[in-house]
Amino acid sequence: MAYHAGRFLDWVTEVFLARDGAPFMLRLPFQRNLIFTANPEHYEHVMKTQYDNFLKGDHIYDLLVDLLGDGILTVDGEEWKFHRRVFVNLFSSRALREHMAPIIQKHVLVLQRVLTEATTTKQPVDFFTAAGRFTLDVFGEIAFGFDMDTLTLIEEHPFERAFVDAQHIVAARIAVPTWYWKLKRWMNLGTEKQLKDALLTVDKFVMDIISKTMEQRANNTHHEEKPIDPVVVRNIVLMALIAGRDTTADALSWLFHLLSLNPHVEHKLRQELLEHLPKLGSNKNYIPTIQDVQGISYLEATINEALRLFSPVGLAQKLCVRDTVFSDGTFVPKGTNIALVYHAMARMPGVWGPDAASFVPERFIDPESGDLVKFSSGKFSAFNTGPRVCVGRNLAMMEMKLVVACVVSRYHLDEMPGQDVACSGGLTIGMKNPLMMNVQDISTAESVELNIGIAG
Repeated sequence: MAYHAGRFLDWVTEVFLARDGAPFMLRLPFQRNLIFTANPEHYEHVMKTQYDNFLKGDHIYDLLVDLLGDGILTVDGEEWKFHRRVFVNLFSSRALREHMAPIIQKHVLVLQRVLTEATTTKQPVDFFTAAGRFTLDVFGEIAFGFDMDTLTLIEEHPFERAFVDAQHIVAARIAVPTWYWKLKRWMNLGTEKQLKDALLTVDKFVMDIISKTMEQRANNTHHEEKPIDPVVVRNIVLMALIAGRDTTADALSWLFHLLSLNPHVEHKLRQELLEHLPKLGSNKNYIPTIQDVQGISYLEATINEALRLFSPVGLAQKLCVRDTVFSDGTFVPKGTNIALVYHAMARMPGVWGPDAASFVPERFIDPESGDLVKFSSGKFSAFNTGPRVCVGRNLAMMEMKLVVACVVSRYHLDEMPGQDVACSGGLTIGMKNPLMMNVQDISTAESVELNIGIAG
């Protein structure tokens, strides 16, 4: 696995394609055996129907605890339930509507200013960085109560760089023996030393904000309150940043990459957006509400198709804690790790048909009714399923719908040729390299002309 670490998901996908999607096992020295599967039914068993048989386990805990502490992504049982309740409250429908939506709309305007400037200067934009900074500013204001304003910065914010580096390093641990990275950590060498340095930057930034917030809260509160452990808050904030920021930024980047490769989809989407919301073409200061973009089927289908091909988490690993048999007879012994490879599942002809690897939003729309098609959660699993279904899914969809609606209806992002667009090795499926885009302004008249050109 270490040999293929640079393109791990692509390598696993190639193995599955060569095996017609059949599961396979890796026997690793000094570690538990690891079963890889890209079968939707297996996913349903692990995440839903036989959920109690599969835990995060000590391996995942060891990999992630340095960065995330004891949180929703690393723990099981009652502690997980506590963190789950916290996140459910954070992402309530009322909070989304009253607190988060106006913040997203505000930062969409900032993103538009960045893109408009690029149309004037004719300088390409690194959209992967722009999407990451947009979502960092959005979630930073939601979580911390102030605007980090990274989207307009020329230089990278120190927290931004340190947080990304830390994620990549802990994720890369999965490809090497546990004893190896633990020895490096003990000796403070190589990537483990880099991780230690990155965490110092991350913790200083986050803990300073938490301390100031708690101090303000204490000054504004006249009655006795139960003290809050700053470390618990720190763990919740960092996990929320990954769940609410990184996954959305990655999804937006892959979506615009796919749109650039498939101009017929981009033009069809633009046409539908302007048909439903003509103000998008006539007033650049108009940012839709979440109610405005509901019911635009092709918008949601396009987002779903991008999430299908590039699910924010390309692989999830669980520990089997009791002997388990799946409905197809597959036996998973107690003590075995199992990896659910969503990235490979999306490309399996046996799951999605002969065009599985193609970007086809129409697969999510019923050709007769025009309604959205709902696939089983085992087959389409961008937001997970079962007890661990993503609590931030509504926030993520709201962000993506508003960004895509405004950007696609007003700009054409043309990917510069010759780039190496590949998956990164972080906790989520980001991009290994910048995504350089030339930005063109699209007026309503230009949209019509482009559509005529495509049709001809």
